[in-house]
Amino acid sequence: MSEIELKFVTGDNAHHAFSQRVLPLFEKNSIQVNSHREMRLENDYYDTDKLDFQNNKMGFRVRGNNGEYEQTLKTNGVVSGGLHKRMEYNVSLDNSRPDLTLFEASAWPQDWDVAAKNTRLSKQFSTHFTRNAYVVSVGESVVEIVLDCGEASTEKASSPINEIELELMSGDINSLFTLAVLINDNMPVRLSDVSKAAQGYQLLHGFNAKVRHLPDFLALEDTTTTEEAFSHAVQTALAHWQHHEHVFCESGSIKMLAEVAKSVRLLLQSVSLYLPVLQCPELLALHKKLVTHAQKWGWQDDLQSLRYLLSKKSMFNKTLSKHPAVVSYLQGRQTGLMQAHEPEKLFFDNDATDIKLHAISLIQNKPWQKVATGFDHPVLDHAKGWLSQGWQTVQQSMPLNKTMGPANYSAVEVMLRQTLWSGFLLGDLFVEERGNFRAPWLDLLTGIDELNALLMLKQSIDDAEVDSHDEVRKWTAEKLSTLIRIMERTRTVAMQRDVYW
Repeated sequence: MSEIELKFVTGDNAHHAFSQRVLPLFEKNSIQVNSHREMRLENDYYDTDKLDFQNNKMGFRVRGNNGEYEQTLKTNGVVSGGLHKRMEYNVSLDNSRPDLTLFEASAWPQDWDVAAKNTRLSKQFSTHFTRNAYVVSVGESVVEIVLDCGEASTEKASSPINEIELELMSGDINSLFTLAVLINDNMPVRLSDVSKAAQGYQLLHGFNAKVRHLPDFLALEDTTTTEEAFSHAVQTALAHWQHHEHVFCESGSIKMLAEVAKSVRLLLQSVSLYLPVLQCPELLALHKKLVTHAQKWGWQDDLQSLRYLLSKKSMFNKTLSKHPAVVSYLQGRQTGLMQAHEPEKLFFDNDATDIKLHAISLIQNKPWQKVATGFDHPVLDHAKGWLSQGWQTVQQSMPLNKTMGPANYSAVEVMLRQTLWSGFLLGDLFVEERGNFRAPWLDLLTGIDELNALLMLKQSIDDAEVDSHDEVRKWTAEKLSTLIRIMERTRTVAMQRDVYW
């Protein structure tokens, strides 16, 4: 059967917070509880020696509940923000021994030798938890609210499970959003696209705290409609946001925070770009929320400058290693920023989850279809005009006959990033024409990152109030001067390129 669900993770006992803060509000919000049951579920996940299930993004488990057993196969589905759509197959068992041959043939990928894989199965990890399941009616819809509290474990490691899943059993998908908003308004949660199977595999193989880079361009076709292009942009931004949010929560790597801030800005630019054509009250409201939320991530720019300055791989390391007092001051600033802004709390912030829910709901319901025109036209019809507007702003802000210094580049940074985001969102429509038009502009953004780090270092040298820092001050001034010369040459090359649209 097909499964449609929204999934949250919480920072504490999911059921306790839900029963204290959310359940009492159901009657007031015309939500009827049809049934409630509590059960202890013990799940063993299996895979082959070649990890065929993991490699095909499938999960296979045997679940035990009070002496009864069931095996479940979940296939690779579609995840949009925190909304999961996928196929699920369940078969009752006489005992706890798995048997792949009991599933219908249509459940499997083509050319799978089910019988051979059946002989190579072995247990990989377990997820044991207490489940509280509520079946509720929201208008004409029926939804199961599942709260799972327990842990995922291997022979060597374990991690907690505190999840809330909302599964649509029948009716309107908007009932999921009604419940999700009520939960988010009354307890700290964040949307998640990480399954229990994925959590178990992370424990099994060790956590890989690597940045997942965006593509060079958002994939589009000449025939892609405006609303399809917008939906793709929103889904890409949400997926990038949630992936790096999860990686930070698991690893604490501050590189991930830069990617979260990037995701928020990409989502804001996507909404800003498409708003003139898809204008409707719901999209205007999302834009307003994003403008406010993006400001909560402004401190990230300083944090990433500090990370760059302190990196042992950066151009600063050799010089700064001779000045431990300056390094100590920079480390203190970095720690202070993290303590002041508490990024994990930002992830569980009501506004952050509200924005994600709002965005997912928008691309599900497409409210612009009721009030706007042009949403079903090819996005190519709008792309040239949008790109030309951005290019005109760039030409006006940094003309070739104007010499630019550090303050000038700082002033145009936001505009330049927004313009390049528009190129990311639309450039795939001009594959043959675009060449490497963006290359010098991207080099210029890298230069601005280095400029921001050098300006922070310059200020920090003065603020640190340490003796014998004339050498590092002189080095910083020389680096700034050299960098600006290189950036000016790069800007000249960039401004003389022919536009590709």
